[in-house]
Amino acid sequence: MRAEQPVIGWWDPYRLEQVVTNLLTNAIKFGERSPIEITITGEDRVARLSVTDHGIGIPAEVQAQLFERFSRGVSSQHHGGLGLGLYITRTIVEAHGGRIRLSSEVGLGSTFCVELPLSTEGAGRHYA
Repeated sequence: MRAEQPVIGWWDPYRLEQVVTNLLTNAIKFGERSPIEITITGEDRVARLSVTDHGIGIPAEVQAQLFERFSRGVSSQHHGGLGLGLYITRTIVEAHGGRIRLSSEVGLGSTFCVELPLSTEGAGRHYA
């Protein structure tokens, strides 16, 4: 894990714990036992959390709907789950006025990047 300096913002700690847990669970599940990289930075009034695995990756044709309810990037026969984790993660991030992005290539792994405002401006008043 890399964090060059403290990143302080106005967020719901329990919901952010859920975001981190969901992203790490996926990285462990699909990372094929490769190292997981976690980076936290704060710049331009934005906090960024990146979680990178070097596992199976996600096909381009399913990446767009991956954050939708009950959507899965792989068959449930090989990897358990309901397909709700990334939907919940996106909902929490957006309720905080942020966004989540995905960069992935099959066979090379995935990076999920969460961006949250460092101030309360633009953040939702109600958290998921």
